[in-house]
Amino acid sequence: MVLKSSEHPVAVNKLEMCVADVRAWAITNKLMLNDAKTEIVHFHSQHRKASSLPPLCIGDANIKASDSAKDLGVVLDSTLLLKQHVRNICRAASFGIHKIGKIRKYLDRPATERLIHAFVTLRLDCNNSLLHGLPAAQIASLQRVQNAAARLVTLTRRREHITPILRQLHWLPIQDRICFKILLTAYKVRHGIAPKYICELLSDYTPAVNLRSSSQLLFRPGPRTKTKYGDRAFAVAAPRLWNNIPKTIRGASSVGSFKSKLKTFLFK
Repeated sequence: MVLKSSEHPVAVNKLEMCVADVRAWAITNKLMLNDAKTEIVHFHSQHRKASSLPPLCIGDANIKASDSAKDLGVVLDSTLLLKQHVRNICRAASFGIHKIGKIRKYLDRPATERLIHAFVTLRLDCNNSLLHGLPAAQIASLQRVQNAAARLVTLTRRREHITPILRQLHWLPIQDRICFKILLTAYKVRHGIAPKYICELLSDYTPAVNLRSSSQLLFRPGPRTKTKYGDRAFAVAAPRLWNNIPKTIRGASSVGSFKSKLKTFLFK
């Protein structure tokens, strides 16, 4: 919802009415909202200074707009660049690498790799589909963390080229891991095994006349957008990525087969 400065008071008033309804429902069901922990964020373009929102009145608390808010483990900032979220991932993953490095001399390679997957890779992959379309500098920060983890597993020095090391470990780079997650979700949508609210975002491509593309297992392109934020949306990014992979991968018979073929394709 795009708001002009003059529309902010009206929008905040509607939001207060909505929260009041939620409070009434919660009280009816013997639940309680914590007014003091409520957060409100005004998302806007990084290239345009946004006017401040009026305070949001919830119960006895006046909630002022903040620059970021945490939702399901993801720190969403007001410009949706996810800078703080990326910094948190890098900090937590680097801490795991540091701790594993202290006991590396007592571990063999398989044990080290298992620890890296548990304390580093898991953090790099968590919610990584939200990172699609971020500036290259932020992806590079995550890639440096993965490179450090790979060097710790293989005991290689920093001056050695990282690409052969990642291939040796069969680890996809960060950018490809993001695409892998989006395409895997698209495959599940295609076969009806994704959550309903995600399946509703994509639709099969069915041309009006019988064309060669009718049997290509394509998705209809997402809505046209005029912003980079819109291009990052799953409804836009997933069809674009899906339609660009070979039909042999799109037509995989199982999730396991799809993941294997897609990983091989991305390595090439």
